[in-house]
Amino acid sequence: MERIRGAFPDINIVVEDAFGAEDKVVLRWSATMTHRGDHLGIPASGMRVRIAGMSIARIRDKQIVEGWDNWDQLGMLKQIGAYESSGATLRKSA
Repeated sequence: MERIRGAFPDINIVVEDAFGAEDKVVLRWSATMTHRGDHLGIPASGMRVRIAGMSIARIRDKQIVEGWDNWDQLGMLKQIGAYESSGATLRKSA
């Protein structure tokens, strides 16, 4: 999280959905931010970024004891200009 905050100091996260079952809570979220720092090893681009993701946390005794995150890291890299698709396409096997 320190590296993300260092690269995107103005990050704004919005919880789109939240629900839970048994000892787990799930969040679907989106974030907007500006790439202003080099904490990801990529020079600051000044580009505005929007990403989405999901997080799951397992709770025990009112504390998070495990967590899993899935978010669009490739989309973020494309938006800040750190990744460009080669234009290659996948071919179907016969």
